[in-house]
Amino acid sequence: MIPVAFHGCRGWLHPAHGAASHGLVLCPPFGYELICTQAGLRLFAEQAAAAGTPVLRFDYPGTGDSLGDEAPHRLADWLAGIGTACDWMRRTLGLGAISLGGMRLGALLAAASAARRPGSIADMILLAPVWSGRAHGRELLLGARAAGDATPEPGWLEAAGFRLHDSDIAGLRGLDLAPLLRQACPARILLAEPPKPGSTPDFGAPVTALPFEGHAAFLRHAQLSIPPKALFMTAAQWLAKEAAPAATQATVTDRLPVAPGIEERVLRFGDDDQLAGILCAPAEPQPVGVLILNTGANHHIGNGRIAVRLARRLAELGFASLRMDADGIGESGAVGDGERAEALFGEGATRDAIAGLAALERQGFRRILLVGICSGAHHAFHAALRDVRVAGLALANLPAFDRAAGGAPDLDGGPPPGENPRLRKPRMALRRSLAEADRFLAGRLGLETGLDRAGRWLRQLQARGTTLLLAYSDRDRSLRELRAHFGRGGRNLPRRAPIRTLVLQGTDHAINPRAMQDEFIAAIEEELFRHHRQPRPAAAQPRPAFAIPLHTT
Repeated sequence: MIPVAFHGCRGWLHPAHGAASHGLVLCPPFGYELICTQAGLRLFAEQAAAAGTPVLRFDYPGTGDSLGDEAPHRLADWLAGIGTACDWMRRTLGLGAISLGGMRLGALLAAASAARRPGSIADMILLAPVWSGRAHGRELLLGARAAGDATPEPGWLEAAGFRLHDSDIAGLRGLDLAPLLRQACPARILLAEPPKPGSTPDFGAPVTALPFEGHAAFLRHAQLSIPPKALFMTAAQWLAKEAAPAATQATVTDRLPVAPGIEERVLRFGDDDQLAGILCAPAEPQPVGVLILNTGANHHIGNGRIAVRLARRLAELGFASLRMDADGIGESGAVGDGERAEALFGEGATRDAIAGLAALERQGFRRILLVGICSGAHHAFHAALRDVRVAGLALANLPAFDRAAGGAPDLDGGPPPGENPRLRKPRMALRRSLAEADRFLAGRLGLETGLDRAGRWLRQLQARGTTLLLAYSDRDRSLRELRAHFGRGGRNLPRRAPIRTLVLQGTDHAINPRAMQDEFIAAIEEELFRHHRQPRPAAAQPRPAFAIPLHTT
């Protein structure tokens, strides 16, 4: 898998194992469905490449890691971006033919792009496709209303932090899968979707219809999503074609300019370079870098692209950042074939965060601010306890300072799993008493008794001068953990080094709504400017393009 950048888009190229005469451009779904399916679509790309078909995964303009942000009339940019990806892959790899694949809205967009150039696409793979753009627009609107998502800006629909302008909702109304496919004239079509009554309409090309077994298990939260490996393997074998051996070299780059003087590129690090992240750096960065960790099993862009927006905003202010994926998430390590919920708070992700610190240090940043939400906050906190390179922490909804003490909320911010409600108050009273005794013995007598490990850990960080921002959603259950250890609102937090608590204006545990994200980003900006900004920025080192082989063996 090779990171690439072309015409403002970020992509990941999976070279074929052996000779190839044609390739596949894979079009992702939009919004939270992208978060849910990213790992599975990466697995499909790997399977197709192993079967002999090179695959290009990419982000549409203004989405994922690509250049730009949400804007009106993005639909036209997305369709143009698909065509550009096809042309880039054909030209770069010297391929004779290109096929298109897509998941959900990505399948409809693939058909719409192919219809613009009839006969230019060899085969099409449609995975649980959106059949009607009009119906999909209604689904997005109803889903946003059901989730309680809202935006103060008129003209925008927002769901899980992802936004779509009314102009694009209107544009979707004119897209219907069947007539687009008839206009596109592909050679073959593979259609995989959940069973439903009725027959497959006439697409104007031979259709291989497969049941999308495991559809419901795939399209759910990233930590619960299970890729349909058998279906993907069948699709990969269906797509494979015989090809005459050809040995060529293609020169690509992964450097993506995102603003004047700001560039993004991919870093590989950790054992055997199995971990990956996106380094976003201005030409002359501040000496303090920023490391942004995953939330749950969501890959490095974050819900609503919060990590991308944070990274690029900080780069404008002079701070470089690395938004990374832990092992088994996003672009790091191997894609698993089961749920990952149990591993989200495991030791491995903390070690990966420390590997991210080392990667930033190799780029010249010896002091680093760690940023995390929910499970990301947990790993940031525990990495800071072990690594003196951490100059500061910016944590949102840290579930628990000490998970072993009990009381940590569930992944969605709900009650602790298995908690007996009748024991909640007495247990909380006991924990507060232990914390008060611990503070007294440490403060008055200088004794570290271990009665409250959270208190000892905070004193350890304070002694090192580590700054701390603790942000919480309004009425979030993690506030109970703050109260258990440090009193209501954190009034008993140690104050030897700068420390701040903030209650965000919203109740979403994952801080998905855009307004909550903007508030958190602004608080991080303030932390950096008040405590970590230096007058002399260091120089960034440019990285040249590199050559890749067309085939792997």
